[in-house]
Amino acid sequence: MWASRVASGITRTLVSSSSLRGSRLRFPTRHVASIRCRPFCFSANSSSEQTPTAPKAAALIIGNEVLSGKVQDVNVHNLAHLLYARGVDLVRVEMVPDVKEDIISTVKSLSERVGPSGFVFTSGGIGPTHDDITYESVAEAFGETLAVHEGTRQRMTEHYTKQGKEVNDARLRMATLPTGCEALTTPGIWVPLVRLHNIYILPGIPRLFSAMLEGCKDRFTGPGMVLETVKTMRGEGEIADALRDIAAKFPDVSIGSYPRTEPTQDYTTKLCFEGRNASTVAEATECAKQLLLALEVEQEE
Repeated sequence: MWASRVASGITRTLVSSSSLRGSRLRFPTRHVASIRCRPFCFSANSSSEQTPTAPKAAALIIGNEVLSGKVQDVNVHNLAHLLYARGVDLVRVEMVPDVKEDIISTVKSLSERVGPSGFVFTSGGIGPTHDDITYESVAEAFGETLAVHEGTRQRMTEHYTKQGKEVNDARLRMATLPTGCEALTTPGIWVPLVRLHNIYILPGIPRLFSAMLEGCKDRFTGPGMVLETVKTMRGEGEIADALRDIAAKFPDVSIGSYPRTEPTQDYTTKLCFEGRNASTVAEATECAKQLLLALEVEQEE
């Protein structure tokens, strides 16, 4: 039997499937270090049900400073982590310079790719300087114009007044939003999270990006993922062909193979099985266990 750790920290036990006639499958420790499974967030369907479809998401990172290496982007990692936990598939990430034509064409392409039920997140380009052109570019992409958003102007004025600063024309650009947009607020932050159609416009500053995303995360929800991992002392080259067959048999299960990167890690290869149907993921994982057992028996013979 194998200990299975759930995201909440609760531990349960998995036993071998009926295909093993009730016997427990044990791997010699020199070839399989451990077998663990970890269901994520929401409940998954059984194999008798159709695998649910998750909403798609894409990210557009905007800024010359990122493409030139002056600034290292961390927003994609934070976005990917949140969306995975929420059951949303991040399917595309693109980076573009502060060029209006590039922003327009890319945001339109990503919007079409994820569809009306999906989400496109932009990062950067909403400040007060000449190269901050995200608002106007997104507005033009969808045939909208720009106008001062009164609620945002008021919150910005309160913010800068407390600092003894005035709201000049440059700062007012940050409250000039696409017409027809929704300006979402985050406690303690005057900057709005602007939504236009399926586009969510966020600042590039990681602290603000993460806080604003967290504040409206309930909008981004899909069917949860189930993840099972198998750690083995076998090398990738020994199991690659069989894994290819398993992947073909279970197209709804994403199978990843990751070699050891640190000498202290207790495996040679870690296999990850992910999907939204718990039974299907379990079946694919069981195939891998049988594969490893067969390799062990073959070597001993």
